[in-house]
Amino acid sequence: SQSQSQSQSQSQSHTRAFARCRSKVMLYSDVLGGAPVPGKSVAVIGAGGIGFDVAEYLTHDTSHAATSLDTTAFMKEWGVDMSNTTRGGLLEPVDSLPAREVFLLQRKKGALGTGLGKTTGWIHRATLRKKAVKMLSGVEYVKVDDAGLHIKVHPKKSGPAIEQILDVDHVVVCAGQESVTGIMEPLKAAGVPAFEIGGAEHAGELDAKRAIDQGTRLAAVIETAEAGAVFNQPIPFAADFVRNARKWSGRNYS
Repeated sequence: SQSQSQSQSQSQSHTRAFARCRSKVMLYSDVLGGAPVPGKSVAVIGAGGIGFDVAEYLTHDTSHAATSLDTTAFMKEWGVDMSNTTRGGLLEPVDSLPAREVFLLQRKKGALGTGLGKTTGWIHRATLRKKAVKMLSGVEYVKVDDAGLHIKVHPKKSGPAIEQILDVDHVVVCAGQESVTGIMEPLKAAGVPAFEIGGAEHAGELDAKRAIDQGTRLAAVIETAEAGAVFNQPIPFAADFVRNARKWSGRNYS
Protein backbone atom coordinates (compact mmCIF):
# COMPACT_ATOMS: atom_id res chain seq x y z
CA SER A 1 0.00 0.00 0.00
CA GLN A 2 0.96 3.65 -0.32
CA SER A 3 1.28 4.10 3.45
CA GLN A 4 3.60 1.08 3.71
CA SER A 5 5.71 2.43 0.87
CA GLN A 6 6.00 5.82 2.58
CA SER A 7 6.89 4.15 5.88
CA GLN A 8 9.62 2.07 4.23
CA SER A 9 10.97 5.16 2.45
CA GLN A 10 11.12 7.10 5.73
CA SER A 11 12.82 4.17 7.48
CA GLN A 12 15.43 3.93 4.74
CA SER A 13 15.97 7.69 4.89
CA HIS A 14 16.48 7.56 8.66
CA THR A 15 18.89 4.62 8.27
CA ARG A 16 20.96 6.51 5.71
CA ALA A 17 20.99 9.62 7.92
CA PHE A 18 22.10 7.54 10.91
CA ALA A 19 24.89 5.96 8.86
CA ARG A 20 26.08 9.39 7.71
CA CYS A 21 26.12 10.74 11.27
CA ARG A 22 27.82 7.63 12.58
CA SER A 23 30.54 7.97 9.95
CA LYS A 24 31.25 11.48 11.27
CA VAL A 25 32.34 10.11 14.66
CA MET A 26 35.78 8.56 15.09
CA LEU A 27 37.80 7.25 18.03
CA TYR A 28 41.22 8.77 18.63
CA SER A 29 42.77 5.31 18.38
CA ASP A 30 41.40 4.97 14.84
CA VAL A 31 42.76 8.39 13.83
CA LEU A 32 46.24 7.70 15.21
CA GLY A 33 46.13 4.14 13.88
CA GLY A 34 45.92 5.19 10.25
CA ALA A 35 42.17 5.40 9.68
CA PRO A 36 40.94 7.62 6.81
CA VAL A 37 42.13 11.18 7.43
CA PRO A 38 39.41 13.39 8.96
CA GLY A 39 37.98 16.29 6.97
CA LYS A 40 39.07 19.93 6.98
CA SER A 41 37.07 20.79 10.10
CA VAL A 42 37.18 18.56 13.19
CA ALA A 43 35.82 18.69 16.73
CA VAL A 44 37.87 16.87 19.38
CA ILE A 45 35.86 15.77 22.43
CA GLY A 46 38.06 15.57 25.51
CA ALA A 47 40.88 17.96 26.43
CA GLY A 48 43.17 15.75 28.46
CA GLY A 49 46.65 14.75 27.35
CA ILE A 50 45.31 12.59 24.52
CA GLY A 51 42.95 15.34 23.33
CA PHE A 52 45.83 17.83 23.14
CA ASP A 53 48.02 15.33 21.30
CA VAL A 54 45.29 14.52 18.80
CA ALA A 55 44.53 18.21 18.22
CA GLU A 56 48.21 18.85 17.53
CA TYR A 57 48.34 15.81 15.24
CA LEU A 58 45.31 17.01 13.27
CA THR A 59 46.70 20.51 12.75
CA HIS A 60 50.04 19.26 11.42
CA ASP A 61 50.53 19.54 7.67
CA THR A 62 51.83 16.14 6.63
CA SER A 63 53.33 17.54 3.43
CA HIS A 64 56.42 18.50 5.45
CA ALA A 65 58.23 17.14 8.49
CA ALA A 66 57.25 18.22 11.98
CA THR A 67 59.24 21.21 13.22
CA SER A 68 60.43 19.10 16.14
CA LEU A 69 62.47 17.15 13.56
CA ASP A 70 63.77 20.21 11.72
CA THR A 71 65.96 22.55 13.79
CA THR A 72 65.79 25.48 11.34
CA ALA A 73 61.99 25.27 11.04
CA PHE A 74 61.64 24.93 14.83
CA MET A 75 63.69 28.05 15.50
CA LYS A 76 61.68 30.02 12.93
CA GLU A 77 58.40 28.88 14.44
CA TRP A 78 59.40 30.02 17.93
CA GLY A 79 61.29 33.16 16.85
CA VAL A 80 64.79 32.14 17.89
CA ASP A 81 67.70 33.90 16.13
CA MET A 82 70.42 31.26 15.79
CA SER A 83 72.92 33.86 14.53
CA ASN A 84 72.36 35.85 17.74
CA THR A 85 72.53 39.15 15.83
CA THR A 86 69.18 40.51 16.99
CA ARG A 87 68.41 41.96 20.39
CA GLY A 88 67.85 39.17 22.88
CA GLY A 89 68.36 36.63 20.13
CA LEU A 90 64.67 36.89 19.24
CA LEU A 91 62.89 37.21 15.92
CA GLU A 92 59.24 37.49 14.93
CA PRO A 93 57.86 33.92 15.03
CA VAL A 94 56.87 32.45 11.67
CA ASP A 95 53.76 30.34 12.14
CA SER A 96 52.81 27.63 9.66
CA LEU A 97 49.19 27.30 8.61
CA PRO A 98 47.22 24.51 10.29
CA ALA A 99 46.20 21.56 8.14
CA ARG A 100 42.59 21.87 9.27
CA GLU A 101 40.26 23.77 11.59
CA VAL A 102 40.08 22.13 15.01
CA PHE A 103 37.76 22.65 17.98
CA LEU A 104 39.03 21.24 21.31
CA LEU A 105 36.18 20.68 23.77
CA GLN A 106 35.86 19.66 27.41
CA ARG A 107 32.87 19.17 29.71
CA LYS A 108 34.29 20.69 32.87
CA LYS A 109 34.50 24.45 33.25
CA GLY A 110 37.77 26.32 33.47
CA ALA A 111 40.91 26.57 31.40
CA LEU A 112 41.86 23.67 29.16
CA GLY A 113 45.11 21.83 29.82
CA THR A 114 45.36 22.44 33.56
CA GLY A 115 46.07 18.75 34.08
CA LEU A 116 48.98 18.62 31.64
CA GLY A 117 52.57 18.32 32.84
CA LYS A 118 53.89 21.41 34.62
CA THR A 119 57.06 21.53 32.51
CA THR A 120 55.49 20.82 29.11
CA GLY A 121 51.82 21.82 29.44
CA TRP A 122 52.48 25.44 28.48
CA ILE A 123 54.19 24.25 25.28
CA HIS A 124 51.14 22.22 24.22
CA ARG A 125 48.79 25.12 24.95
CA ALA A 126 51.00 27.60 23.09
CA THR A 127 51.35 25.25 20.11
CA LEU A 128 47.58 24.87 19.74
CA ARG A 129 47.07 28.63 20.06
CA LYS A 130 49.60 29.13 17.25
CA LYS A 131 47.55 26.70 15.17
CA ALA A 132 44.36 28.69 15.89
CA VAL A 133 42.70 25.76 17.69
CA LYS A 134 39.42 26.93 19.22
CA MET A 135 39.19 25.77 22.86
CA LEU A 136 35.83 25.57 24.63
CA SER A 137 35.08 24.47 28.20
CA GLY A 138 31.81 23.79 30.01
CA VAL A 139 30.53 21.98 26.93
CA GLU A 140 27.44 19.79 26.92
CA TYR A 141 27.23 17.46 23.92
CA VAL A 142 23.72 17.26 22.48
CA LYS A 143 23.83 15.36 19.19
CA VAL A 144 25.58 14.84 15.88
CA ASP A 145 23.69 15.17 12.61
CA ASP A 146 24.20 16.35 9.04
CA ALA A 147 24.52 19.94 10.28
CA GLY A 148 27.45 19.05 12.56
CA LEU A 149 28.00 18.74 16.31
CA HIS A 150 25.28 20.34 18.43
CA ILE A 151 26.55 21.60 21.78
CA LYS A 152 25.59 23.80 24.71
CA VAL A 153 28.33 25.93 26.26
CA HIS A 154 27.76 26.66 29.94
CA PRO A 155 29.33 29.90 31.28
CA LYS A 156 32.04 29.65 33.93
CA LYS A 157 29.83 31.33 36.52
CA SER A 158 26.07 31.80 36.23
CA GLY A 159 23.79 32.28 33.27
CA PRO A 160 22.05 30.22 30.61
CA ALA A 161 23.92 27.86 28.31
CA ILE A 162 24.60 29.04 24.78
CA GLU A 163 23.56 26.62 22.05
CA GLN A 164 25.91 26.22 19.11
CA ILE A 165 26.26 24.02 16.05
CA LEU A 166 29.84 23.31 15.04
CA ASP A 167 29.86 22.75 11.29
CA VAL A 168 32.50 20.01 11.34
CA ASP A 169 33.24 17.12 9.02
CA HIS A 170 34.23 14.75 11.79
CA VAL A 171 34.09 14.38 15.57
CA VAL A 172 37.03 12.63 17.25
CA VAL A 173 36.34 11.19 20.70
CA CYS A 174 39.23 11.39 23.18
CA ALA A 175 37.17 10.75 26.31
CA GLY A 176 35.79 7.86 28.29
CA GLN A 177 38.89 5.68 28.21
CA GLU A 178 38.69 2.36 29.98
CA SER A 179 41.51 0.28 31.36
CA VAL A 180 42.27 -2.86 29.36
CA THR A 181 43.11 -5.54 31.92
CA GLY A 182 41.92 -8.73 30.24
CA ILE A 183 45.29 -10.39 30.71
CA MET A 184 45.11 -10.17 34.51
CA GLU A 185 42.74 -13.10 35.08
CA PRO A 186 44.70 -15.59 32.94
CA LEU A 187 47.89 -14.58 34.75
CA LYS A 188 46.22 -15.06 38.14
CA ALA A 189 44.88 -18.44 37.03
CA ALA A 190 48.40 -19.45 36.00
CA GLY A 191 49.75 -18.38 39.38
CA VAL A 192 51.81 -15.54 37.93
CA PRO A 193 51.98 -12.45 40.19
CA ALA A 194 50.67 -9.47 38.23
CA PHE A 195 50.30 -5.77 38.96
CA GLU A 196 48.50 -2.89 37.29
CA ILE A 197 50.13 0.52 36.92
CA GLY A 198 49.46 3.65 34.89
CA GLY A 199 46.56 3.49 32.46
CA ALA A 200 45.96 -0.18 33.20
CA GLU A 201 45.25 0.74 36.82
CA HIS A 202 43.30 3.94 36.08
CA ALA A 203 42.64 5.13 32.52
CA GLY A 204 41.05 8.48 33.33
CA GLU A 205 43.37 11.52 33.12
CA LEU A 206 46.32 9.42 31.90
CA ASP A 207 49.42 10.63 33.71
CA ALA A 208 52.90 9.41 32.73
CA LYS A 209 54.39 10.83 35.93
CA ARG A 210 51.95 8.82 38.06
CA ALA A 211 52.64 5.66 36.01
CA ILE A 212 56.41 6.05 36.43
CA ASP A 213 55.99 6.70 40.15
CA GLN A 214 53.82 3.60 40.58
CA GLY A 215 56.29 1.48 38.63
CA THR A 216 59.25 2.74 40.66
CA ARG A 217 57.52 2.11 43.99
CA LEU A 218 56.49 -1.38 42.85
CA ALA A 219 60.01 -2.21 41.65
CA ALA A 220 61.42 -1.29 45.07
CA VAL A 221 59.30 -3.98 46.78
CA ILE A 222 58.62 -6.37 43.90
CA GLU A 223 60.03 -9.40 45.73
CA THR A 224 57.65 -9.06 48.67
CA ALA A 225 54.70 -7.22 47.07
CA GLU A 226 51.31 -8.88 47.19
CA ALA A 227 49.96 -9.60 43.71
CA GLY A 228 47.45 -7.00 42.57
CA ALA A 229 48.64 -4.33 45.01
CA VAL A 230 48.87 -0.73 43.79
CA PHE A 231 51.57 1.59 45.07
CA ASN A 232 50.52 5.23 44.85
CA GLN A 233 52.42 8.22 46.15
CA PRO A 234 50.88 9.59 49.37
CA ILE A 235 49.39 13.05 48.76
CA PRO A 236 50.64 15.65 51.30
CA PHE A 237 48.01 17.90 52.87
CA ALA A 238 49.34 21.03 51.08
CA ALA A 239 49.23 19.38 47.66
CA ASP A 240 45.74 18.04 48.30
CA PHE A 241 44.56 21.52 49.38
CA VAL A 242 45.97 23.17 46.24
CA ARG A 243 44.48 20.50 44.00
CA ASN A 244 41.02 20.99 45.52
CA ALA A 245 41.36 24.79 45.28
CA ARG A 246 42.12 24.50 41.57
CA LYS A 247 39.19 22.14 41.10
CA TRP A 248 36.73 24.47 42.90
CA SER A 249 37.89 27.66 41.17
CA GLY A 250 38.54 26.19 37.73
CA ARG A 251 41.75 28.23 37.60
CA ASN A 252 45.23 27.15 36.58
CA TYR A 253 47.87 28.00 39.18
CA SER A 254 50.74 26.29 37.40
